Amino acid sequence: MKLCVGKDKGILTLSVVLGAVSAVAAAFVSIILQRIVDVAVKGDVDGFSKLIIGIAVYMVALCLIGFAEALCGKVLLRNVTRNLRDRIFQGVMGKTPEEYYRSNSADYLSMIVNDVKLIEENFLVPLLLSVQMVALFLATLAILCYLSPLITVILIFFLLLMFLVPALLGKALQKRQEAYSEKLAVFTAKAKDFLSGYEVIRGFSIGGHILKKFRRENRQTANGKFRADRLVAINESLADMLSTLSIVVVVFVAAYMVLKGRITAGTLLALIQLSGTFSTPVLVIMQNFPKMTGMKPILKKLEQLCAEEPKTGPDKEPENEEAISFDRGLELESVKYGYEEGNDVLRGVDLQIEPKKKYAFLGDSGCGKTTLTKLMTGYSNRYEGSIRYDGREVREMNGRQLSSLISVIHQNVYLFDTDIYQNICLDESFSEEELRRALDRSGVAGFLDQLDDGIHTRVGENGNRLSGGQRQRVAVARALIRRTPILILDEGTSAVDQKTACAIERQLLEEKDLTLITITHHMQEELRERYDRIVDFSA
Repeated sequence: MKLCVGKDKGILTLSVVLGAVSAVAAAFVSIILQRIVDVAVKGDVDGFSKLIIGIAVYMVALCLIGFAEALCGKVLLRNVTRNLRDRIFQGVMGKTPEEYYRSNSADYLSMIVNDVKLIEENFLVPLLLSVQMVALFLATLAILCYLSPLITVILIFFLLLMFLVPALLGKALQKRQEAYSEKLAVFTAKAKDFLSGYEVIRGFSIGGHILKKFRRENRQTANGKFRADRLVAINESLADMLSTLSIVVVVFVAAYMVLKGRITAGTLLALIQLSGTFSTPVLVIMQNFPKMTGMKPILKKLEQLCAEEPKTGPDKEPENEEAISFDRGLELESVKYGYEEGNDVLRGVDLQIEPKKKYAFLGDSGCGKTTLTKLMTGYSNRYEGSIRYDGREVREMNGRQLSSLISVIHQNVYLFDTDIYQNICLDESFSEEELRRALDRSGVAGFLDQLDDGIHTRVGENGNRLSGGQRQRVAVARALIRRTPILILDEGTSAVDQKTACAIERQLLEEKDLTLITITHHMQEELRERYDRIVDFSA
């Protein structure tokens, strides 16, 4: 509950109060019906005329209260879902890289989209409706006790029968809702994987095979939801049957009381109307209670994510923090690390990186060169040994401090679905001179004239409107414009042709004030002599 309405207690309270008032006002419609029938039976024309005016005023007030209650509910749903998505996203972004990559990005996407939608539909909406139904039930109970204690006892008996249904089905439905959430996350991950692999699917003509896999996952997901919905259907059908039966019994008993002269015809009509109103709240609560209890595992999962103390990200890092220098260099002593316990990738690495010099980490895939640079950029604090920038241990530094020292150009360049300018600046402000320098030295300036909108050309999803070489140069410009003292080129030219790769690497080697670390499994012979040191990790 706290996870959903932590910042919206005021609007929640107002929604609850208005819902309760609206429900109580609706319950008193039965008294109006009683008065109308009794006045009509007596032939009281004056009383009938006065009732019309009173009813008109009552209905206008009821309409206004209902509108205010509905509007507050919509505002509450908007605020809660928006804040919940914000908190989930913040929790995901606050993870360390090591923690982040333990889960598939589709799992995070499923939390933000699917789980929030499930919470809205199966927790928030039922919660508001249930609160309103409780008020309606209490008001109806009070009026029933006033009109006929006997009818009240009969309805309470059926009420107890109705409560047995969700008690029997609640735990089973909770398990099935949890299973459906997990299956939905798997389905989202598979769908994302298939869509991301469009080029492979098309290139190898495996569309039919992938379609079969998609249909299988889609069928299993739909069946998972159906298994939960089936229990809901059982719950609803039993509740409907008991509700109908209670109304039939009330009609017979109340009609008998009219025959005996114990109640008036107006009271009979009021009791019939109240019996429906009495069972309706219970029916609604019975239908929604299993839905809300079924959300407990999902709420617990999201609450754990949102409650975690951010380990990185803008909300963790203060604005006025100690600046980290890179005047003496980077020292690595006896660095040992493994992604899994007992399976070390790095086994006691000792290395010194001096400012403004050029280094190449050479070796086959899996030898640990990329892992070492990950640790240098704060990927994990679980390493043994020491990694120090000017004597400051990486464990003591936050993400903002590290990003002020190091820029990384990865093998698989990622570009956001916006224009080239935003992909370079990433919403930061740079001067025209800084931008021009980055464009010239990265080679981006060389192809901007070929584009219709120049630097404001949209790149498409992950830069699919640009060539591989153009994407790579945008990534270089993104790194150079920040003027960090260290730049890591992690197989950053492997996705382009040799000529383009050589040109990009040569341009970076010409940056005199830059400490360059190139990670590669194949050294360009013409560039070998331009490096101050080549560290062979295969040795």
